[in-house]
Amino acid sequence: MAQNEEEKTEEPTQKRLEKAREEGNVPISAEVSSVILLVITTIIFLQFGGWMYSHIQELFETFFRSSGQAIANQDNALQYLKVAAWYGFTTMAPLIAGLFIMAILVNVAQTGFVFAPKALEPKPNRLNPIEGFKKIFSARGVVKMIKGFSKIFIIGIIIYFTMRHKIGSIVSFLLLPIGEIMHQSGGYILTVITRILAALIVLAIMDAAYERYQHRKDLKMTKKEVKDELKQMEGDPEMKNRRKEKSRQMHKKRLDHAVLGSEVVVTNPTHYAVALHYDPKQSEAPIVKAKGMRNRALKIKEFAKKYDVPIVENKPVARALYASADEDEYVPPELYKAVAEILAYVYKLNGGVLT
Repeated sequence: MAQNEEEKTEEPTQKRLEKAREEGNVPISAEVSSVILLVITTIIFLQFGGWMYSHIQELFETFFRSSGQAIANQDNALQYLKVAAWYGFTTMAPLIAGLFIMAILVNVAQTGFVFAPKALEPKPNRLNPIEGFKKIFSARGVVKMIKGFSKIFIIGIIIYFTMRHKIGSIVSFLLLPIGEIMHQSGGYILTVITRILAALIVLAIMDAAYERYQHRKDLKMTKKEVKDELKQMEGDPEMKNRRKEKSRQMHKKRLDHAVLGSEVVVTNPTHYAVALHYDPKQSEAPIVKAKGMRNRALKIKEFAKKYDVPIVENKPVARALYASADEDEYVPPELYKAVAEILAYVYKLNGGVLT
C-alpha cells in the first residue's frame, strides 16, 4: 500500500500545473521553434534574396573599385567601413526582424504568455556538474541525443538521394561565373531545402507531442501528494466538520431569531413554511423573515410553536410566497391582499394587536 502511494500514478492537479507554469516549467518544443524559423528564413530569402544579392554585389563592386584609395587614406577607410556596416545592416534587417518577431510568436503560440520570474532565480543544482551529467545520461537526455542524430541522418539521406544524379552538373558549376552558379544552383538548393523542411516539420510535430506527454508525466503526482494537496485546499477533515457544525448552529440561530421576530407562519401544511413580519410604522409592506421546504419548513413550524407565533395553513399563499420572495424581501404586490387577510385573521386571534 505504501509503495502504491509513492508511485506517481495520478494526473497533475490544476494547482500543480499552475505552480509549474509560475516557475516557467511549460511544455515547449525546441524543434517546432527551429523548424518554423527555418521556414521563415527560407521564405525571406525567396522574397528578398534578389534584393539582398544586389546589395552585396553593389558593396563588393564599390570596394573593389575604390580599394586602393580606402587603404591609402585613413579617412576614406573609415568612410568605407561605415558604408559597409550600413550595407550589412540594411541587407540583413529583413531577415533579423522577421526571425525576431517569429521567435516571439512561436514561443507564445506554444506556451501562451508566461511571466515566470522564478525561472530566473539562481539555483545551486544548475551549477552542479554531477546534476549536469545525470541530465545528459537520463532518459530525457538519451531521447534528445537520439533526436539530434536522427536529424543529421535524415538530412544526410535527403541530400544524398536528391543530389546523387546531379553531381556532374554541380561540378561543371566551378567553371561558371558566380552569378551564373547561383542562378543555376538555386533550383537544386530549393529542392533540397524543401524536402529537408518537410521532414523536419514531421519530426517537430512528433517532438511537440512527446514534449507535452513528457511534461505531463513529469508533473504526475503520488496518491499521497494528491491527498496532501486536497487537505491544503479544503482543510483538515476534522476542522472542516467543525466549521460545518458551527455553520449549522449559526444557521439554526438565525432561523430561531427570524421566526421569533415574525407575526405569522404560513404553511402548506408540511411542504412549505414562510414566516412573515409586518410593522406598519417601520415598513411599507410585510417582509419574508424565513422560508423553507420539508425539513426546514418543519423547523420553522417547530420554532413557531416554541415562541407562540401563529401558524396559518394556506396552501396557495404559502407556495406563492415561497416562489416569489426571498428571505428579507418584501412580499410582492400581487400577494398584498392575500397576506393582508392572513394578518387580519392573526390580528383578531391576538385580540386586536399584532405580536
